[in-house]
Amino acid sequence: MDEKISKKHAVNLINRARLNMTGVTDVFAFDEKVIELETVDGYLDIEGDDLHIVKMNLDSGELIVEGRVTGLAYQDQSGASKKGSLIARLFK
Repeated sequence: MDEKISKKHAVNLINRARLNMTGVTDVFAFDEKVIELETVDGYLDIEGDDLHIVKMNLDSGELIVEGRVTGLAYQDQSGASKKGSLIARLFK
């Protein structure tokens, strides 16, 4: 893992409208309904409406999302890798 990325994963959700996160290592896909990403604690899907990424800095592990957040779903990293193409995983 890159030493610049915060090893601490934190989630701060304000009024279900602004999500501040640390410990983000990669963002695989995003649209207005779902953002699929990887954190130091596992894979995370952010679900909602009118979602958009305000700030993303993978060097520091910081991510800020605005919109209406309706769900956060974590999945463990143990087992088969869930996200990303083979090429993306090779050059990670």
